[in-house]
Amino acid sequence: MVTPDVELAPGAVLVEGDRITQVDGAIEAPQGAELHDLGEATLAPGFVDIHVHGGGGFALATTNDAEIRAYCEWAPRAGVTSFLASIFGDTAAQAMTFARAASGMTGAQVEGAELLGIHLEGPFLNATRRGALPPGWLLPPDRRMLDGLLQSAGGKLRVMTIAPEVGGGMQVVRGVLEHAVRAAVGHTDVAYEDAARAFAAGASHVTHLFNGMRPFHHRDPGLLAAALQATGVTVELIADGVHLHPATVAMVVKLFGPERVALISDAVPPAGLESGSFPVGGQEARLENGRVTLPDGTIAGGAATMDEVLRNVTAWGAAGLKQALCMTSTVPAEVAGAGERKGRLAPGYDADIVALTADLRVAQTWARGDLVYEAD
Repeated sequence: MVTPDVELAPGAVLVEGDRITQVDGAIEAPQGAELHDLGEATLAPGFVDIHVHGGGGFALATTNDAEIRAYCEWAPRAGVTSFLASIFGDTAAQAMTFARAASGMTGAQVEGAELLGIHLEGPFLNATRRGALPPGWLLPPDRRMLDGLLQSAGGKLRVMTIAPEVGGGMQVVRGVLEHAVRAAVGHTDVAYEDAARAFAAGASHVTHLFNGMRPFHHRDPGLLAAALQATGVTVELIADGVHLHPATVAMVVKLFGPERVALISDAVPPAGLESGSFPVGGQEARLENGRVTLPDGTIAGGAATMDEVLRNVTAWGAAGLKQALCMTSTVPAEVAGAGERKGRLAPGYDADIVALTADLRVAQTWARGDLVYEAD
């Protein structure tokens, strides 16, 4: 068992209702307790995916509550027990409708992963670093528009990605902080000095480091150096083998330490399937051969699931299992504002547990005390 604060072998967890009440090397089961012997499996905290657009054929940017619920039911097969819905739209008006739907489903009782809130990926971003985001989604920073987005999110906005160098971007950073929303820097051409100012003003996270940002240069260190030097800033990594080279992932983990890195899927609706497509800004993004791209070859999100990401970072030697679980569970739970009840196997925490085989495949997933997935 990896809590991930300590490792116990053998390990046992006592669950009462939806909470963990005891964690130890051995626990005397109370009379009448239901026993589950998982043999040689490794118990770990359920994964928390803070940057995901969908998977299994289901989109999170939708007005259909049933589709969000279907994703919640599908996600535990990848070990995911909670997540943020990452949202953008072809237009701001469309994104607001998506945000209202996700807001209504946040915290809903579902047989699966829990929706913790919303991550808005934009719209106040730099057009030169928009990647696959629709051009109609990007807008100049505007307080009235920000207020409209916040209202649409209904108090469930947890993270907002912002390009602070775009005129008025710093005001947006300060504006979201007033609403207890974490300001993330991403899809940005920000220089080192402006990035440092954004972190000094309260921005505390970086959206998919290296992707959708000005590259690092030894005379123009940019966002990477500013984030590294800023106390408490966390960074996301898409460790799917497509967005980043394995050596880049290992370098960032070594530089920042696993306690400042959140592994994410950035998964899109076809993720977890062999093939599929979905619309983005009037174009069709397709999943083929493990890559999701627009017709011009632009990467349009991730195809890997969180369990694949975990296997990658350990197979690449970027981190040991304990460190990798810190990055799939503990750090993202804190970024999502749920670190007091998610991301650890510890008394008082939600009973979100994933049982992993020796090759780190998901054998079982428990969400808030319920068995929600069991492999064949």
